[in-house]
Amino acid sequence: MGRILSYLFVGLVASLFFFPFNLPFADGVNTKMILAAIGLALFFLDKTTQRSSFVSKDFLIFCLIAAFISIWALSSTTINKTHDYSFASYIISVIVWLAGAYTVVWLIRAVHGSISIELIGSYLAAVCVGQCLLAYFMTLSPELKSFIDGLMGDSERFMGKVEGRLYGLGAALDPTGLRFSAALIILAHLISHTDYSKKARGGLLYMLSFMIITVIGNMIARTTLVGALLAILYFLLMPLWGQKLTNAGAFWAFTLPILLMGILLCIWLYDVSPKFRSDIRFGFEGFFSLAEKGRWEVHSNEVLKRMIVWPEALKTWVVGDGFFDNPDDIPNRLGKVKEGFYMMTDVGYLRYIFYFGTIGLIGMIAIFVQMTVTCCRKFQGYVPLFIFLLLVNLIGWLKVSSDIIMIFAPFLILAYIQDEEAKAQI
Repeated sequence: MGRILSYLFVGLVASLFFFPFNLPFADGVNTKMILAAIGLALFFLDKTTQRSSFVSKDFLIFCLIAAFISIWALSSTTINKTHDYSFASYIISVIVWLAGAYTVVWLIRAVHGSISIELIGSYLAAVCVGQCLLAYFMTLSPELKSFIDGLMGDSERFMGKVEGRLYGLGAALDPTGLRFSAALIILAHLISHTDYSKKARGGLLYMLSFMIITVIGNMIARTTLVGALLAILYFLLMPLWGQKLTNAGAFWAFTLPILLMGILLCIWLYDVSPKFRSDIRFGFEGFFSLAEKGRWEVHSNEVLKRMIVWPEALKTWVVGDGFFDNPDDIPNRLGKVKEGFYMMTDVGYLRYIFYFGTIGLIGMIAIFVQMTVTCCRKFQGYVPLFIFLLLVNLIGWLKVSSDIIMIFAPFLILAYIQDEEAKAQI
C-alpha cells in the first residue's frame, strides 16, 4: 500500500510539472515555479555531496540559444518601441522548466531507486491518462468540477477560456493537445518495445493508456490527433530503422481485443450519453463530417485558414513588429480590440514572425533542434522517439505557438545525471 501511495504522489508531482496552473493563494505563481525552486535547491544540495561539474556543455548551449532569443526579443520591442516582453525572459523560462524537471526526475529516482526513459515516459503517460479521466468525470460530477476549479483559482489567462470544453487540472486547449500528442509518441515507443509474453500487464496498461488519451484527449483538444497519427506512422516506419515488434503474435493477441472492446464501449456511450455524444463528435469532427457529408471539415481548421496573414513589410519579416499578444492601443485589420492575438492570428509560426521576425523564429526552432540532437546523442537507441517528439513540436506550431519543452526537459536532466554518474566512476 505504501508503495502505491508513493507512486501516486510522484504522479501528482509530475502532473503539477507537466500541467502547471496558477495557485489561488499566490498571484502570478504557478506550480511549475514552485517545483523549479525545489529543483534548484535539490540541485545545489546534490552538488555539495558530489564531486562533479556544476553545469554541462549541453546546458550552456541551451542557455546561449535561449539568451539569444531573449536578447533578440528585447531588440524587437526596442526597435518597434513596444512594451510586449513575452519572450524577453525566455532564458529564465528555459531554466525554470529544467529546474522543475530536476525535481520530477529526482523524485522518480528516489522512489524507484533508478531512473530511465521508460520510467519517465510511463509517468508522463499515466499523468495524461489521469487528466483525461479527470476531465471526463468532471462532466459527470458538478461537485468534482467545482473542487477542481477551486484548486486552480483564476487560471483563465494561464489555461485559456474553456467554456463548453473538457479540461483537467491545468490541462486545456491546444497546449495540452501537444502534450497528449507527445505522450502518444512515447506510448507508441513503449508499446512497440514491450515483450507481451513476459510483461502482459505492462503492455495492457500501455494500450489502454493509448486508447484513453486518443479518445478523451481529442475531446479536450483536437491537436491530440497529431500525436495519434504520428504514433501510427511510428509503427509503420519501424522496419526502416531496423526495429520490429517483440513477440508480434502476443502483441496482436492483446491489441485486437482491446481495440474491439474500446470501439464497442464508445458506441455504447455514444448511444446512451448525450454529453459523450457531443464531446466525441467535437473531438472527431473531421471523421464524422467525412462519414456524413463525404468531405473532411473541421470548424477550427476553417478558422485557422482565416488566420493566415503574411507580413507586408521587410522589417516585420526580419525583426518583427514587437507584438506577440494583441495590443489594446492600436487598431488591427479587424478593428480595435483589447484581447486576442496580434494580427488576429494564432498560427504559431506567424505569431513568432510578427513578434521578432524570422531570425527569432529560427532561434526558437534551433533550441528544440538542439534539445533533440542532444537526446539523440545521449540515448542512441531512442533516436526515432526524439525525432518524432520534435515533429510534434514543429507540426504543432502550424496551429498554436505553444511548445513541448516540458517533455524534453526530464530527458535532458536524465542525460545530465547519467553523464555525471559516469564521470564519478572514472
